[in-house]
Amino acid sequence: MKPFTRGQKASLASLGIQAAAPAVTLSVSLELSGNPEVDVSCFGLDAEGKLSDDRYFVFYNQPRSPCGSLTAKGPSGKARQVFDVDFSKLPDKIKRLVFTATVDGNGSMRQITGGGVRLSSGGTDIAEFQPQAGDYKDEKALMLAELYWKDGWRFAATGQGFAAGLAGLLKHFGGEILEEQKKTGGAPPPPPPQPPAIPPSMPPIPPIPAGPPPVPVNMPPLPVQAASPPPAPPATPLSLKKLTLEKPGERKAISLQKSPGQEVIHINLNWDRNLKKSFFGGGKEADLDLGCMYVTRDGAKGCIQALGGNFGSRNAPPFIHLDKDDRSGQSTDGENLYVLRPDLIERVLVYAFVYEGVANFSTVNARLTFKESDGSETLVRLDSPTTGATFCAIAMITRTAQGVELVKETRYFSKGHREADGHYGFGFQWSKGSK
Repeated sequence: MKPFTRGQKASLASLGIQAAAPAVTLSVSLELSGNPEVDVSCFGLDAEGKLSDDRYFVFYNQPRSPCGSLTAKGPSGKARQVFDVDFSKLPDKIKRLVFTATVDGNGSMRQITGGGVRLSSGGTDIAEFQPQAGDYKDEKALMLAELYWKDGWRFAATGQGFAAGLAGLLKHFGGEILEEQKKTGGAPPPPPPQPPAIPPSMPPIPPIPAGPPPVPVNMPPLPVQAASPPPAPPATPLSLKKLTLEKPGERKAISLQKSPGQEVIHINLNWDRNLKKSFFGGGKEADLDLGCMYVTRDGAKGCIQALGGNFGSRNAPPFIHLDKDDRSGQSTDGENLYVLRPDLIERVLVYAFVYEGVANFSTVNARLTFKESDGSETLVRLDSPTTGATFCAIAMITRTAQGVELVKETRYFSKGHREADGHYGFGFQWSKGSK
């Protein structure tokens, strides 16, 4: 592996990557004293160095480009973020990929103590750049490295500090931020009329066209076969908003008035894999399952989870869908639950339980993320787990006059679903299930 110094550049061909349109991986493992929160992102820029298509800004609220050429896979080992880059899918208009790290909150790049960025291909480490704290002062952001086109793809160890944080970088590259548009724009348009309240005998729901509903910016898009991405839609401001519900009882309101029937709540469960092998080489990954108990506004109720094989539906009531059961431990995006018509729900209890691999939640650092269509993100950690408890009621989504409200629960139960149901009063009849 070749070490790079700040400002050094080289073609991928000279580094032994000969393919004209290779697939490479770039890992960022930047370490800072005091352990501040660091966000790692990738900007896909055009020939003028501008983010002319916001869909090629890959970050925590938008982990994949529409064509699948750029994917943020999440943390792995010491790496804060791992990016997969497939140049064969990258559109011609994207000429530079700039990989950045930004400090969220207090802290600056003078606190760097180690780590950096590593380029690999086909499982082989090719190049590495380690920025040095002495090169920086109070910078909140760092342009770590670039992959750029100049008679072939090249790698550059940029190492350029930037005074502003992630919002400043986005503005620098020509992107638009949702919060700034709200501050500088004119008077907001009047809200659309609210839909009439649904009576207890809810009328039939209008048929929904075949296929999944419109995909929000932060919901994993379906794979496409063509190398060229679809035409860019009208520019939509990106949201960098992140919120953490720290204590049980803390809540977040989600308005449905701006786009009734169109808001989608994407719920992601992820955890650390922490595989422990036995003396004979065995061992299993921690297998956590995501699920929910729900009641709709017309009184229908049910339970969605992999155990028992009820994955719900995208296109029919209750419009709640579980995408998969991650039993392999190899999926970097965990398990995902989509509430596609939150305007039709009365309440939804989101929970997780240990299926196998670990005795309880104490060693897996489990966390639940709620993602809204505007890019807003709310984090709920499964903190303070009870010893021996293998079931956690994580959060409750409840209907309000303006939309729905998300409330942190993190209530642990040692006797599982039946005990949790008894506490929250859904009234199900339970029997033993299997996958």
